[in-house]
Formats: sequence, structure tokens, C-alpha cells
Amino acid sequence: MSLYGLKQAPRAWYIRFATHLLSLGFVEAKADTSLFIYRRGTDTVYLLLYVDDIVLTASSVGLLRRTIGALQQEFAMKDLGELHHFLGMEVQRCCDGLSLTAPVHD
Repeated sequence: MSLYGLKQAPRAWYIRFATHLLSLGFVEAKADTSLFIYRRGTDTVYLLLYVDDIVLTASSVGLLRRTIGALQQEFAMKDLGELHHFLGMEVQRCCDGLSLTAPVHD
């Protein structure tokens, strides 16, 4: 099904993607409908959807790989590896998490 060029395309894409995530056991975060969370025991996955970009992290590398695989079975996706930039901010991994740096404008 082609959705590009339709006024309802972004909403249709979001509904299709969100429905698939819910079928995998994710739930929408109450504070932000673009954030989906999966929790089973000690396993946790956070997925942030922004238009057609996805930021994904998990409590283990194996769980992250399985989640990516499950998404790739349903959608044509590329794994771009470590997050370096998001919404114009530079992202760097540090010892206790991530550091976000906004660009400086004169």
C-alpha cells in the first residue's frame, strides 16, 4: 500500500506502526504518544518514533537485536547503528547515559 502524497499519510503510517508495536507487547507512554515501552521481567525496550525515524534502546544487546528483527519482518528498515544526531542535537554516549548538545547559533 502506498501512503505517500496523501493528506492522511502521516496518521495512517503512525496507526499502522503503533498497532504493530502494540501487538508485540509495547505500550504507549502516557506522557508522550511517540514513546513506546516494552517491559517483561528485567527486559525493557524504549522506542521513540519521530515521523519516520526511530530511536531504539534496550536493556540488553540481544533484546535490542531481537526487537530490530521483529520490526524488520514487518517494515523495510535500516539499522543505522549508534545514535549520533537527533532533531538537530549531537548525541554522545557517556559513562552514565547520553549527553545531548544543541547547536550554538550566533
